[in-house]
Amino acid sequence: MDNLRQADQLLQWTEQQQLSPQQLQQASELFALQPATSDWLTQANRLLLMAAVVLLGSALIFFFAYNWPLLHHLAKLGLAGTAVLLSGVTALLCPADSLPRRAALLACAILSGALLALIGQTYQTGADIWQLFAGWAALITPLVLLSKSRASYLLWFLLIELALWRYLDTRSRFWLLDSAEKLALFSLLNLLLLLFAEFALQPLGVRQHKPLCWLTALALLLPLSIGAIIGTWEARYHVNLISYIILAGLMASWYFRWQRDLLIFALLLFSAIAVSSMLLGRLLEGADDFFLFNLLALYVIASSAGAAIWLKQLLRESRHGA
Repeated sequence: MDNLRQADQLLQWTEQQQLSPQQLQQASELFALQPATSDWLTQANRLLLMAAVVLLGSALIFFFAYNWPLLHHLAKLGLAGTAVLLSGVTALLCPADSLPRRAALLACAILSGALLALIGQTYQTGADIWQLFAGWAALITPLVLLSKSRASYLLWFLLIELALWRYLDTRSRFWLLDSAEKLALFSLLNLLLLLFAEFALQPLGVRQHKPLCWLTALALLLPLSIGAIIGTWEARYHVNLISYIILAGLMASWYFRWQRDLLIFALLLFSAIAVSSMLLGRLLEGADDFFLFNLLALYVIASSAGAAIWLKQLLRESRHGA
């Protein structure tokens, strides 16, 4: 897999215009740019192992849920604690930075949440569900840092998201759409996660961090775009609209000029089309309904087609360089 990682790095440098096509052609004489059969088998083994860990952890959780009235509370705690202990010991016995160790740490992280939920349910601590997610995320932080695994970091990110979402949702009448501050806070959290994924994951030992960057960018753009769209019509959401314009502009500059990432740039383009369509509708609010509807439809079709053509051209240029 080392050759495949080197090839991936070379292709990323070419896409970011740090390597010329001629330099990439010279490098291809030393490193294969296409995965071999053994690389596909290795990747399949990795995916199957991680899927097995998630399924086994889920099976234990459903075992407790199904047999809840039949088990003594000490038996429940003993079984869950033993599962956490076994996964932790397995991780210690595995070689450092190996796939089995990352899988064992992921299992330990999943089972730690099951143990926390079991303790809360058994002793009726009265904690809200957001506190469970927050405590779970805090508890597995050392495991996540040790694992250097994208799967473990994905679980960690999801727990942080769920903790804030459930915290805000307990004080919301209609999910997060009834408050500009809640949407802004959710956007701020996702911005911090995107910055962490972009700049901290590689120094922490995660080699291929781009999938996490894509997910966090999508998670950031969703509340940011929703707040901006509402902000075109309601004055109390104007801060969300201004924040969207600033952040989207900075992200577009970063992911197009400095570190080209066509997937995130495409998300930004189509998000901008949605927000600008609302702004156009707001500016022409007093126009005839038939005229406004057709104008907006033409704008969306034309801008989407233009964005698709531009993205296709950029993708063709990057592939030609590759």
